[in-house]
Amino acid sequence: MVTIGRIPRVVNSFFRPHQAAFSKPAWPHFWGLVTAIAMATEHTVERLNALLRLHTHRTNDGEFLWRSDFDEAVVLRNIALNLLNRVWRAGDPIYLILDDTQTLKRAKKMEAVGKLYHHATGKYGTGHTILKACLHCNGITIPLGSWLYVKKQDAAKLGVPFATLTELAAKAIEQLPLPPTMPVTVLFDAYYLCATVTKAVENKGWTYIGVGKSNRRFTVDDRSHHLKTYGAKVLRRSGTWLRITGLQQTNSYRVAERVGTMKKLGTVKVVFSRRRGDGKVVSLVTNDLKRSGKRVVGDYLRRWSIELLIKDEKQHLGLSAYRVLRYRAVVRHLRLVDCAHACLTHLGMDAQREQGQHKNKNVLRPNSTKQCENSTARRATCANLRLPPIRQLKNDLRQAVWNEAVKDVVKVSHERSVIRRLEKLLAA
Repeated sequence: MVTIGRIPRVVNSFFRPHQAAFSKPAWPHFWGLVTAIAMATEHTVERLNALLRLHTHRTNDGEFLWRSDFDEAVVLRNIALNLLNRVWRAGDPIYLILDDTQTLKRAKKMEAVGKLYHHATGKYGTGHTILKACLHCNGITIPLGSWLYVKKQDAAKLGVPFATLTELAAKAIEQLPLPPTMPVTVLFDAYYLCATVTKAVENKGWTYIGVGKSNRRFTVDDRSHHLKTYGAKVLRRSGTWLRITGLQQTNSYRVAERVGTMKKLGTVKVVFSRRRGDGKVVSLVTNDLKRSGKRVVGDYLRRWSIELLIKDEKQHLGLSAYRVLRYRAVVRHLRLVDCAHACLTHLGMDAQREQGQHKNKNVLRPNSTKQCENSTARRATCANLRLPPIRQLKNDLRQAVWNEAVKDVVKVSHERSVIRRLEKLLAA
């Protein structure tokens, strides 16, 4: 496989704005590892180092992961904002989506590893729990950050402040530097529907939509109800069938809504919904009392994009393939994977621009007042924007690096037979 000796030209504009955040020795490690993750089929440090012509030994990359001095969380956040800047226009909805995932690890000496119940396999094991956050706008999913959950006893040993998953989620919300004038909706599942997270959302001036657990109490007209039984009754008596579009398809949902109060959340709207052919009733809780039930259901369906992000990062970018011992190195690996996904997203957006699709100007300005002549129609068009799958984007990046390597050889070669052969390979 072709190796990487410099920043590929096709992603040069992705990396260059962030060079100032790194020291001169650390900079090539950053862009080299991110590019290698985006191209590689195996994602251990040893395999990634084999793709690079910059370092002599894999230990150099290992040292970079836990000893170099840079704030990878800030770098990743700036990358996310730059990508959001390319797809957002005034009036477009922005979704901040939160979820967590688990990785099983057999290494007993790896820091922050603890016993957990692995939901995917239904068994107990040892591993890490990772909080993920992403932005979703106009059909584009942008990684925002990854946080490693550390149990209280392990946090004391590592010298890091202890925080629960909900506190980590609230911190992710608080650190996103978007003004309250931007229409941000935070989406999460039932685990994060708590006062800690919802208060952080409301302090930013944003709205949230989360799932209410079936045993949660909901008070309407001074009468308290369980969401499970109350939702089924409300849907049966006053629900209406609506056609609602999700990420990729449109389905029929029976929808009804009520306004009431919940403990520690205050006054909220609960939208009860049931998909046709499915007996399960979902209770969606939001602090936006004016948002219609149809829109609440349609907005929450966007939460599925973070599930697809986690799946792509695990299958194609090695989110759970790390084999490093130190806590700092694990966190940086997770965030470098997010950077690699963002790099491939940047590549896909550039390819669509070259084809004349979705040509937008940079308009992510807090004071921007520019509006579209027909914002509803334009948003519907942008919502249909779909990038190629991650596997195809990885192949596109490999091909681009290969083409650049061949062109560089042709420039310095004086053997006509070699040049003709390379030109044929390049054409193929």
